[in-house]
Amino acid sequence: MAESRKPVAFWQLALLTVGYFVAGKLGLALAVVNASVSPVWPPTGIAFASFLLRGPQIWPAIFVGAFLVNVTTTGSVTTSLGIALGNTLEGRLGAELVRLFANGRGVFDRARDVFKFVVLGGLFSTTVSATIGVSSLTLGGRADWREFPAIWFTWWLGDAVGALVVGPVVVLWSAGIGVPQSRVRRLEGVGLFATVVAIGTLVFFGVVGQPLTFLCLPPLVWAAFRFGRLEAAAAIAILSGLAIWGTVRGFGPFADGPPNQSLLLLQAFLGTMAVMTILIAAVVAERKRDEAALAHLASIVEFSDDAIVGKTLEGVVTSWNAGAERLYGYSAAEAVGRPISMVIPPDHPNELLRVLARLKRGEHIQPYETERLRKDGTRVQVSVAVSPLRGPRGDIIGASAIGRDITEKKRAEAALREAEALRSVASLAVAAAHEINNPLTVVWGELQLLAREAGARWGGRIAAMLEALERIREVVLRMNQITRLVPAERQRHLPEMLDLGKSSGRAEPPADDPERAP
Repeated sequence: MAESRKPVAFWQLALLTVGYFVAGKLGLALAVVNASVSPVWPPTGIAFASFLLRGPQIWPAIFVGAFLVNVTTTGSVTTSLGIALGNTLEGRLGAELVRLFANGRGVFDRARDVFKFVVLGGLFSTTVSATIGVSSLTLGGRADWREFPAIWFTWWLGDAVGALVVGPVVVLWSAGIGVPQSRVRRLEGVGLFATVVAIGTLVFFGVVGQPLTFLCLPPLVWAAFRFGRLEAAAAIAILSGLAIWGTVRGFGPFADGPPNQSLLLLQAFLGTMAVMTILIAAVVAERKRDEAALAHLASIVEFSDDAIVGKTLEGVVTSWNAGAERLYGYSAAEAVGRPISMVIPPDHPNELLRVLARLKRGEHIQPYETERLRKDGTRVQVSVAVSPLRGPRGDIIGASAIGRDITEKKRAEAALREAEALRSVASLAVAAAHEINNPLTVVWGELQLLAREAGARWGGRIAAMLEALERIREVVLRMNQITRLVPAERQRHLPEMLDLGKSSGRAEPPADDPERAP
């Protein structure tokens, strides 16, 4: 996705031109092999960072700044135009390669992107400026063709180290990645940079030829581990400034040779330190992000209402969250290291074996409902979802089971089924009363007629039948007035045909067998 950029104001272009010009003049002040070639060239880092942060629209500032640096040094317009073109293309190419292949502005967030920046922005794109610049000098008569390799290497190394040292500082500072620090942390930061200055002074302003460069590593590692990428980049930039200053003045371990050779060796050392420091800082930043993400996920698992349990493929518990403690009654200390079978009822002996066997075969297990055994011996209805746990190579090394208490849900479902059965009985009673009432009325009428026609011999019997029919009519009348039924206490020896749970035909099959899941 393309990064949106705001238009660049003229004053910003002018400020960038001035900054590039000043940095270029400082670099050319150290030129030895040629007036336009310096082993120290910080403008490369400025150009790379500017193109990366603001896009190709800032090219006029880089081109004009590079042209002015060279034309005010050699006075050759043609040569200066060629050099300015190479410097501009170098910055643009490096930024575009980093944007395409190394995460753009987030190039220093991950170690692999830092490595790509070193290769693409530091080592490869700088060959463009060195090749075009040295060719411009030789074609313009400002350099001898026989000196082309030496001049090219000096140009390339100066540009590469400039990109590796200055580029990260500008990019990270512009990103504003710093976070509010406590007073103790700020004091530690002051101590860090004071240590960098002290060690830089000791190493690069000490006795010539003394092998003390190893002292530069501890404060850089300190910055990378304890602070971050910006502080680490700033530390290497400060150390680089002290090292160059001391070497130019004839001090330090790199000052015992010819000036250009000394600076080239120093630049190789500083470039190596810069790469290693930024890489370490990026690794530390990645680890902190991973730890924060893991802590977030662990918090979700730990404070979930569901019971989340991790176990090996042998069924040994490896993790036990607070939800599992509440649901099963065992604390994490009691559960971890024990077989998960401790919460499986004895009448479900094969459930765990089947689940683990299917996991080992890589099969998907649908969520299923079953029973679990609490620490106090009571049973709880649970819904279980089992997922495989995979190792770094993708192989299955265990399983996680999420259990949810569905006891109340099951009770509600049973009450609903019973209520439906009662409603069905009530409807059946009303319908039966209606159907019985019609023939009953006919029989009642016929018996009354028969009673008037029959004599005293049949009068008693007919009266008894009429009395029985009257009781039946009262029962039918009450059945016809039924609107709802209320469940009574379950009888111990209730006939099966009168047991709603059995006669309603709604009894569910056991749901604790994961094999039945598709």
